[in-house]
Amino acid sequence: MKPFMLNRKCIAPTLSALVVSMICSFGLIVTSISQVHAEQVKQTNSADKEIKKSKRKVRRAQTMRAKIFKKLDSARELSDNKKYNEALEVLAAVGKIRRNSYEIAMTWNMTAYVHFNQENYPQAIEAYNQVLSTKKLPISIEQTTLYSLAKLYLVQEKYQNALTSLNKWFAVKDKPGPEAYVLRAQMQYQLKHYKQALPDIKKAIKLVKDKGKKPKENWLLVERAIYFNNKDFSSMERTLKELITLYPKSQYWLQLSAVYNELGKPEKELSVLQTAYDQSLLSNESQVISLAQAMLALDVPYQSAQIIIDGMKSKTVEENGKNLSLLGDAFMIAKEYDQAIKVMGQAANLTQRGKDFYKLAQIYTERQDWEAALKNVTSALVDEQFNNVEDALVLKGLILFNLNDLHEAKKVFTQAKEFEGSRKSANQWLVYINGESKRREYMAQQNSL
Repeated sequence: MKPFMLNRKCIAPTLSALVVSMICSFGLIVTSISQVHAEQVKQTNSADKEIKKSKRKVRRAQTMRAKIFKKLDSARELSDNKKYNEALEVLAAVGKIRRNSYEIAMTWNMTAYVHFNQENYPQAIEAYNQVLSTKKLPISIEQTTLYSLAKLYLVQEKYQNALTSLNKWFAVKDKPGPEAYVLRAQMQYQLKHYKQALPDIKKAIKLVKDKGKKPKENWLLVERAIYFNNKDFSSMERTLKELITLYPKSQYWLQLSAVYNELGKPEKELSVLQTAYDQSLLSNESQVISLAQAMLALDVPYQSAQIIIDGMKSKTVEENGKNLSLLGDAFMIAKEYDQAIKVMGQAANLTQRGKDFYKLAQIYTERQDWEAALKNVTSALVDEQFNNVEDALVLKGLILFNLNDLHEAKKVFTQAKEFEGSRKSANQWLVYINGESKRREYMAQQNSL
């Protein structure tokens, strides 16, 4: 029995859950042209120093004239006030002015900003490509543009374009930060390049740990998803333990239990679920039922029953036919027959399903209550959806035999031998019944003499 199975739906980070959160946390486009200008000059000087050290050709920073600055800042203000058409008109007018390459690049940068605010991502992407095509582009502007472009492609789910842009950014950026590695790992993940995604996410996590900080939850989720798709459950175990330590949530406990299931460690699986339950982290029905099923699988039926009963008392577990049937199973395996009969009777009355009547018949058989057993096995066989007919026929034949109705028992076993799964057992019973019938006839004759 596998109480909680790993599946792509519960493991794989979705675009809405991870990509959007990444973009929000990383930032996409700055909101003030004055901030842009100041930051670009600062980064250009810094980038030029880096290039000198690495013996690259230096791209000298150009300046922005005051009249261009005022017009771009005006367009920014109009955009912030959602006057997008007016902002684009201002930028179109700027486009007619003779400008140096830095001013041209910043005009396209502001154009991208306006389109982004309109959520017109294709036009924003086009504007950023115009920035990159500008001659004598300062290295700092190239870096920020490539990075923003990569994230815009990611928003549009154009993962290969996003990856291409980000790889270009990595080529011109010294000492990328951990967020960039996470972003590239996410792009590789979306392209199903799981093996390529792993080094980047591990690099990002190591960078923050080396600074004595904890990695973000979303980063660990990406790592977890990569291990899942690589079927590396041992490494996934380690990541889930880290998630539980840093961001304790019930879903991580459940997934860790499922990992132990995959690794063939049922005792650890149960231990994890039990720990989560004791910490009141299993807060919904499916989680509590998973724990009860795990206990049944490891032959701890009485505790399983108590978990279900407590769940029903707290209203966490619904008292429906399905859950009562599981509770009945637990009591039956625990040999608590009185409670099993009561609970399974409730389940059968609610579900009217053959499998529940069959379970009742089995319990009554254990109690040698043959009349009640016959009634329930007959009800089970009436259900057209019941898929354990051959075993039920054998059970019914046994019950009839114990009721000394050998004629009806023989008829039932004759039916049972038509099924491959019960043929051997049915034939053995038929041989035994024939012998018993002859013995009884002989004894009757002897008694009449």
